[in-house]
Amino acid sequence: MKKIYILALMTLGLVSCHNQDWEFDDYGTRTVYFAYQYPVRVITLGEDPSVDNSLDNEHKCKIMATTGGGYSNGNDISIGIEVDNSLVNGFIFKNSNEPIKAMPSEYYSLASDKIRIPSGQIIGGVEVQLTEAFFADPLSIKNTYVIPLRMTDVQNADSILQGVPLVENPKTCIASDWSVVPKNYILYAIKYMNPWHAYYLRRGKDMITGKTGYEALSQTVVRHNQYVEKDETCELTTRSMKEVELALNAKDESGNNIPYTVVLQFDDENNCQVKSASADYIITGSGKFVVDGDKKSWGNEDRDVIYLDYKVELPQMTCHTLDTLVVHYRGVIKEEFTPILQ
Repeated sequence: MKKIYILALMTLGLVSCHNQDWEFDDYGTRTVYFAYQYPVRVITLGEDPSVDNSLDNEHKCKIMATTGGGYSNGNDISIGIEVDNSLVNGFIFKNSNEPIKAMPSEYYSLASDKIRIPSGQIIGGVEVQLTEAFFADPLSIKNTYVIPLRMTDVQNADSILQGVPLVENPKTCIASDWSVVPKNYILYAIKYMNPWHAYYLRRGKDMITGKTGYEALSQTVVRHNQYVEKDETCELTTRSMKEVELALNAKDESGNNIPYTVVLQFDDENNCQVKSASADYIITGSGKFVVDGDKKSWGNEDRDVIYLDYKVELPQMTCHTLDTLVVHYRGVIKEEFTPILQ
């Protein structure tokens, strides 16, 4: 009888656990804030099969804010925002020691001076339209410019997460000045990568002719594995809106690297001129980017490809190279930066 009673209690407990609704406290105080203070947004031009980058190709992005304090948001929340360039005064990027610069006003426009979080949603954003001046600036290919925004007021929410200071005149971006760091601001860094910036699978042929005294360097090197996926991986990086560069090496008689950098300069038809990044050597040639040009490539699908034919004149040798560069992936990763007071 005792065993039956215990079994009944256990069964009742299991049924109760299964049927009872989960209940947690809804604190009732709704706050708004920027989830990240120092994000880096990479405007990815061209195709990126891994994400929807249609906004990028319109030269746009969105700065997002969020709300918290309960299960759901039942109101249309409106957050006032303003550009505050003083936020970056005296700060540098930790990794590069380069100054953090407020993006010039002629480089962008904001669609509104408010961020709206619709009812039923917990995030909302303001659209940024970048201008041609941004893409023409050589500094826009790396972490340089930020859009510094501060929340000014909010409607249909209780408060903005303004932080709790430890000192009399705290600096917004100095965490040690706060017992609770503020989240009412964002330094939204923006840079871009052009359509040819990506990781590629490289195959081809190097026909090397040693110059006088270096005849032993003469050889032909074929770079071509059975499977495309096993080919050498290389990265083409943005140099400007129409240029990418590729760092390569030749070998001297002792097997030491002789570095050189190939620059590809594209036109509007995806043709490119191949040239040198330095006056220390001469590179000449041409090439073309072809959409889906590498048939039944990796993954048994047609892939975008760059075909190149160029010569490199080095002090010890001349290298005539035929390259096939198959797009592998764009290589965009989530990125944040750390500001340091100079």
